[in-house]
Amino acid sequence: MVLSPKRDMQPKTALVLCGGGSRGALEVGLYQALAELGVKIDLVAGTSIGAINGAFIAAGVLPEQLAALWINLNRKDLYSYNWRLLWKLFRADSLYDNQRLRDFLKRHLPATHFDDLKIPLIVTGTEFQTGEPVYFEEGNLIEALMASSAMPGLFPPVDLTDRQIIDGGVSNNVPLDVAIDRGADTVIFMLCICCEQIPYPVRGLANMINYAFSIAVDRKFRSDVRHFQDKARLIMMEPQVDLDVGLLDFSHSGKLIELGYGYAMTELRKHGFGRPKIR
Repeated sequence: MVLSPKRDMQPKTALVLCGGGSRGALEVGLYQALAELGVKIDLVAGTSIGAINGAFIAAGVLPEQLAALWINLNRKDLYSYNWRLLWKLFRADSLYDNQRLRDFLKRHLPATHFDDLKIPLIVTGTEFQTGEPVYFEEGNLIEALMASSAMPGLFPPVDLTDRQIIDGGVSNNVPLDVAIDRGADTVIFMLCICCEQIPYPVRGLANMINYAFSIAVDRKFRSDVRHFQDKARLIMMEPQVDLDVGLLDFSHSGKLIELGYGYAMTELRKHGFGRPKIR
């Protein structure tokens, strides 16, 4: 079911997870740091790969378990070419077929419906026909995640409630507004597709779509931060990734998790979050 945001007046700490393809491994490092510092998360809001990571977190999957999934992940586990392109050409909906992603989530995610989750989760999608953001927080979790990560051109839209839903990053990649509207007084988030300038030409269809997409979402995000900075305590993390990481290149997951963890530990301590647990 698609719901509009509603206000919950109880103070809470929200974790907001954005899209960014394979760079979503950074968010796993953030999760590791939050767990090690004992930071209690009351609400998770996520978009695209951030929604998928958020679902694992909200389901109670341990940081080391989620890290192991990422480290052992490769593209063939999630996507295959949409061979209908060979005869449909411009009438095909996407470059890739998403059935492998659906199967992966059914195998590894210990929740199939929002009611199965241990922490409330809001998943962001975009209604293709209107361009408006839509928010899922009850019903079929797997299909909501599939819709939230359906990047146009690469993956097919998902039909939900008689509407075509595509990647939530198109309309709201970092859903700060939803977390704050739910009553969050502290919002923790890490950017995965920091739109740094690159000194070389972008090559490859997926990379070109991803970089153009990142420019658009980055501009909206900067505007949102300025708008909400006086409405809640925003803890923004923006790690710089020196690696050349393509949208669907999962070969750097271990390094990205380590980078996200180290960066998050430093930033969270700066903001006064707890002491590391003794191992």
